[in-house]
Amino acid sequence: MRLKSLLLGGGLLLSTLSWAQSTTSTASNGRKVLKGKIEMKTLMNDSAFAWFYSGVNKYQPNDNMLNYVKDNRGKFNVVAVVSTWDDASRKLLPALYKVIILGGSPDEQITTFGADEKLQTNAPQDYKVKKVPTFIVLREGKEIGRINADVEDTMESALAKILLKANRKDKD
Repeated sequence: MRLKSLLLGGGLLLSTLSWAQSTTSTASNGRKVLKGKIEMKTLMNDSAFAWFYSGVNKYQPNDNMLNYVKDNRGKFNVVAVVSTWDDASRKLLPALYKVIILGGSPDEQITTFGADEKLQTNAPQDYKVKKVPTFIVLREGKEIGRINADVEDTMESALAKILLKANRKDKD
């Protein structure tokens, strides 16, 4: 009985580890593609993603909007569906991380999934993403808004607007 429990536990652990790792390929434009769950440390430490590190360091968020995000940091999570081969993702993902780094805790608040050129992510659920990047803002597991490549504001402004709207709705 103990052996069965050990084998079952080991099998579950291995399946979880295999799900949690992203797969790597190359896009038609020659850029490295990560598909599946992506950890921030992967983006920070792999030289193929130097754009992420430099983007986080270069992005300077608006302090007023950032303060609103900070004030609400425990009230939301973000699922980021991005493509490491796409210019919009390469611009907006570092901006999102910079805002969350300054206003919260990215390892707890952001779950990032890489999509291939067919928008396949291997995520545990279908987030109904039609284009990348898409940042799905969640409160208590329910979607309260989305930010995508068409964002006209800064990342922190777009995030603050979603949080403000959700907070107003909660008060009504």
